[in-house]
Amino acid sequence: MAKNSPLNIALYIRVSTEEQASNPEGSIKSQEQRLRQHVEFKNLDSNFGSITSIFIDRGKSGKNTNRPELQRLLKAIREKEINFVLVTELSRLSRSIKDFSEIWELMRSVGCGFQSLREQFDTTTAAGEMVLYTMANLAQFERKQTSERISANFKARAERGLSNGGSTPVGYRCDPERRGYLVIVEDEAKIVETAFNTFLNEGSLSKAGLSLNSRGFRLPKRRENGNRRARLGRFTIENLHDILKNPAYMGKRKAVINGENTLVKAVWEPIVSEELFNRTQELLKKNYRRHKSHSPERFPYQLSSLLFCKTCGDRLCGKTAHGRIGKVAYYEHSWSVRRQACLNKKIFFCKPNRILAKTIETHVWEKVQELLNQPRMADYLITKAKEKHQNQAHISEQNKLRNKLSGILEQIEALAEHLSKIPKGISPIPIFDQMRKLESLKSETEKEIGVLSRSGVMVDEPSPLKDYQAYLCAISKMAELPDSALLKSKIIKLLIAKIELLPAGFKLHYFVGK
Repeated sequence: MAKNSPLNIALYIRVSTEEQASNPEGSIKSQEQRLRQHVEFKNLDSNFGSITSIFIDRGKSGKNTNRPELQRLLKAIREKEINFVLVTELSRLSRSIKDFSEIWELMRSVGCGFQSLREQFDTTTAAGEMVLYTMANLAQFERKQTSERISANFKARAERGLSNGGSTPVGYRCDPERRGYLVIVEDEAKIVETAFNTFLNEGSLSKAGLSLNSRGFRLPKRRENGNRRARLGRFTIENLHDILKNPAYMGKRKAVINGENTLVKAVWEPIVSEELFNRTQELLKKNYRRHKSHSPERFPYQLSSLLFCKTCGDRLCGKTAHGRIGKVAYYEHSWSVRRQACLNKKIFFCKPNRILAKTIETHVWEKVQELLNQPRMADYLITKAKEKHQNQAHISEQNKLRNKLSGILEQIEALAEHLSKIPKGISPIPIFDQMRKLESLKSETEKEIGVLSRSGVMVDEPSPLKDYQAYLCAISKMAELPDSALLKSKIIKLLIAKIELLPAGFKLHYFVGK
């Protein structure tokens, strides 16, 4: 590039939250206006250059480089499509000194200039570079300080018995006038107290849930488990267990003091007595000890963690039942069975709902032996994998969803940072509401990614045929060892990524990636 030749300028703009990104008069417009005015001013004195590209990352944190528009900017720098980058302040580009150093080294290697409006320095001199790195260091220091302040603030509030937000327990609502305080909702509180007493009377979660549902008790239809699933309004084993284990109902909350988890007195009124809560915990522990885990020698469950229902996507887990001549091992839907254990009317109707372990394990092992003993099978799998890998539409969609999920997580973190900066007297409830919306969006995105994964979409590039055949040869030698269920299980998990149970048969997804 000639010394006086006009520059091809790229503007980089970033905002941390979705709220800023969606405001037409907000930070994005302000940043772009300032950058354009600067270029116009510089062009008054000389032929400074023209803006050829604008890169805008909406709702993205500056903690790392996992930002779609930043990656596009870096690609444009590498390919020398631009030779000057302009930002309003250094922290817009990066808050990590490590990341900024790598970006700056890339710029230097291809002769790309850089300028920040807020921090005035000349990157063509050693002194300018020193100032540049100092400012990047300060940006990282500020971010770490903010993170430490958030942690210290949350810890101090917990020790004082205040709520730090999140899902409000059934039976309570947030006090709009006092931050961190909860107020009892009388109708819901009666249901909670009844749930504790019913569990002690019935003796088990499933019986207690069935009793509560039969008598018409209903939970408010909110979200649960980090916004992953909506409550049905009815009692289930999971939501009943969560209620019975929550110390908030006896007027206490968890806190970490001197590095140890402990319970402190909360600032809200209890719904149940401490004596009732403690008796409930004793029965829960007693029931837990009674449910002994299966012996892996007796019931090895060769397909554990691999077997899924094609219809609903639920994982099938190993169980035992009493047969005519002893216990019988089988695989059963895990979440759906537990979910409807307390319901009067069943709501899940997958076929088959369960399958004998002996039946499915025998058929899968036959397929494994077929793969190990027939070289043509390996060729067929690699060919099919390459065809699927070339389906760029599916791969692009999956990558797009993963980038979206990453952006949502960064927005949640950015909102958490803002919490530490809220002045006293200003309610944090709007931020908590925004975080709940993002949690819901996160759940939906994770579900979409799961659907694509269950459809068998494979992003990894397949191995070369020779490498895969050598891999199979090594596993074949393992198969020659003395036969055992545990050995079969290890071999199956080396070759198979996932097994989908169909209404009639099953479908195998093999490992063939590099």
